[in-house]
Amino acid sequence: MTDSCVHEDDVIRLLEILDHAHVWEPDDIFYTSVLAELAELMPADEVAFQVTAWLRLSGVVLQVAGGRRTVMVLTGADPDDLVLCRACAGLSEQFGSHGVTAHTEVSRGRRTSGVLGFLAPVGELDRRVLLHRHSGPAFSTREVDLLRLARPHLAELHLRRRAELHGLSSLTPRQWEILHLVAMGATNLQIAHRLLISEGTVRKHLEHAYARLGVVSRTEAVATLLGQL
Repeated sequence: MTDSCVHEDDVIRLLEILDHAHVWEPDDIFYTSVLAELAELMPADEVAFQVTAWLRLSGVVLQVAGGRRTVMVLTGADPDDLVLCRACAGLSEQFGSHGVTAHTEVSRGRRTSGVLGFLAPVGELDRRVLLHRHSGPAFSTREVDLLRLARPHLAELHLRRRAELHGLSSLTPRQWEILHLVAMGATNLQIAHRLLISEGTVRKHLEHAYARLGVVSRTEAVATLLGQL
């Protein structure tokens, strides 16, 4: 991995990519435009967004390569998928503090470089972004740092997309943010400290979110959010 630094232009472009996120197909599990443009910002032959429900041994991968979108569904019924799902079990929990890792492999004289961004897990869901380069230099420190900067924003975009897919887009951004933290196991007091608001305000947001979701408890709310991939 070569040394480099993130420039102001890189950050501006990254923010544009995140702000202009849109899907290519109605069933996209993530904003495909973000993946395609990340592959231009950090030149990659392919980029993928992977979600694995490792307790259920299932998952979905949205991949963009050469301007084309592919969706792969992982199930325990397929031996190869089963191996992958088991291998992914708890990876985000285990490596999430490291944020981003890069690697280079050489096989039969051919070098493949990759960079992997772990996103904070939500319940049993492990989430990650992967970029691969089949030729050329390894991913630089600049590119790794760019993905590290993008990581929390990608996690929030995924939650927003899940809300859209599951008909939960009526939630306000603040309600969605608080429910996300609830799903990660945070208490009302912990949420209040993190968001710099009062515990009473957290309770009010949750009450309004429950009403919009048609549920009566945080357990039901989390079950609604995590019911599907």
